[in-house]
Amino acid sequence: MSLADPQVITVNAVAKSMPRILSEGTHSLYQMADLTYSVDVRHTPFTRDKKKRVRSLVVFSQRTVVADPLTAINDYETVSISFQIDRPEIGFTATQIDQMRAGLATWLDTTMIGKLFGREA
Repeated sequence: MSLADPQVITVNAVAKSMPRILSEGTHSLYQMADLTYSVDVRHTPFTRDKKKRVRSLVVFSQRTVVADPLTAINDYETVSISFQIDRPEIGFTATQIDQMRAGLATWLDTTMIGKLFGREA
């Protein structure tokens, strides 16, 4: 089953509509026509300690033109934010995972982003 096409994420009060450009089983890629924003979604089954698990990964990326301050040559750079869920096939509900996501989202406020950007650990 696929996610809705297109996927829309609002950045700085502007909706970014990204149509699906790739669909291969449990992997889909959504991307704006100008390549500025993309969402990559994949689910990978794996085994750890002889137990079956599923890793769900969402990577939201932005591509922009950046001038090199030393040469003034323009080039493309990309920044990505990812969210990964690593879970057993049974034992946790979608509600429990959503509660964890909500807690993490609250923790990742403007202050924490600044600390992470400043490489605090």
